[in-house]
Amino acid sequence: MIPKGVATLLPDGTSHRRLIEKEILSSFSRWGYQEVTPPIFEYLDVFSLGVGEEILDSAYKFVDRATGRIMVLRPDVTPQIARIASTLLSGQARPLRLCYSANVFRHQEEHAGRERELFQIGGELIGFSDAEADAEMIALSIEVLQGLGLRDFRITLGQMAFTRGLLRPFMASPAFYKKILHYVAKKEASQLEQWLKQESVDQKTQKEVLSLLDLFGGEAVLERASRLTDDAACRQSLERLEAVYALLKSAGHQEYIIFDLGEVRGFDYYTGTIFEIFTEGVGSELGGGGRYDHLLEKFGAPSPSTGFALYIERIQSAIEKSSLRNGTPNGVDLLLVHSPDDLKRAIALAKDIRKRGYRVIQKSFNPLPLKEAVLEEAAGQSISKVALLPEEAGMSTVQLFDVLTGKCETCNQENLISRLDSNETIT
Repeated sequence: MIPKGVATLLPDGTSHRRLIEKEILSSFSRWGYQEVTPPIFEYLDVFSLGVGEEILDSAYKFVDRATGRIMVLRPDVTPQIARIASTLLSGQARPLRLCYSANVFRHQEEHAGRERELFQIGGELIGFSDAEADAEMIALSIEVLQGLGLRDFRITLGQMAFTRGLLRPFMASPAFYKKILHYVAKKEASQLEQWLKQESVDQKTQKEVLSLLDLFGGEAVLERASRLTDDAACRQSLERLEAVYALLKSAGHQEYIIFDLGEVRGFDYYTGTIFEIFTEGVGSELGGGGRYDHLLEKFGAPSPSTGFALYIERIQSAIEKSSLRNGTPNGVDLLLVHSPDDLKRAIALAKDIRKRGYRVIQKSFNPLPLKEAVLEEAAGQSISKVALLPEEAGMSTVQLFDVLTGKCETCNQENLISRLDSNETIT
């Protein structure tokens, strides 16, 4: 028996997760991000500078036997990246593009059904303050998910500077401010309205706060928000959000974007554009991030920054659900079937295919099985395609079977890789 909120991955799940991790990190690399590995635990000071009270309270804490200082298993990676960038990489020219793959630990109540150990892959862009940097984070996250075969996802865009600007009158009273954030985060309009009246908040301010709950949807949200307030800082933050959206539209990503200016969940360090990623069939966000322009200054090296993180177990769940919906197997890419006399050629071919990044299982039969038996075995192991080497001596052709359709085509060994690359169904 294991503790609630942690999981054991068996071979299939582990293999799938490694492939997801490899694909995501490859995407980061193509965008110029370099991987760093932060420690699994640090002194409490690092996180108390960066994350909010709620996250800090959920951290697993223990005492360092050598110093007596409080240490924590990391509940978040971004403060660690801020520390690394501000100290160990302080002499490197900006911008810095850093990425990581790491697990984080947060205590969740058992009845909440949430993970206590979460696996994240994320990226941080340090040193740029413009809209292009914000758009880069969102565009990169879209490319990552597309590269993993996901299409049915949506990204909600918010603006912490705008939201905080509307709620600024309440910040003088932390308890009052926290109460409002609770109602806004839960989208509890009637309770919020009743409570504002009870606290004798003026009509204009009531209207502005309640309007936050309606600022959800398409581009029209930006226009409605601009009419809501005359505050210069709020208007400036909306202009930034419009600029980010314009960049995403120019890249053809508008189909994924929804605005949510009432989004207040998240870490205290966010200062500007924020976003979260959702998909059908997964109860929690796949990931998210945003701008945090003041976090690095807490470590002694001010620098505008933005970043995001993806939750690997949730993405893995989304991919598996998508595979089931689309009727596509999810496992080994190729079963290579051959006779014992063809062992040498099969080994060379399997080695070449694996070099290209494909997962191959090699199996010898004597005599070669019927097509139906091969497909049945492949389907039982969640294998996408089967390559059958013919028994005739000197033949360089391969019979390639599609496990999903049962159809077959003959191709040269030289063309087998390109046929796998196309990932097209054989019909």
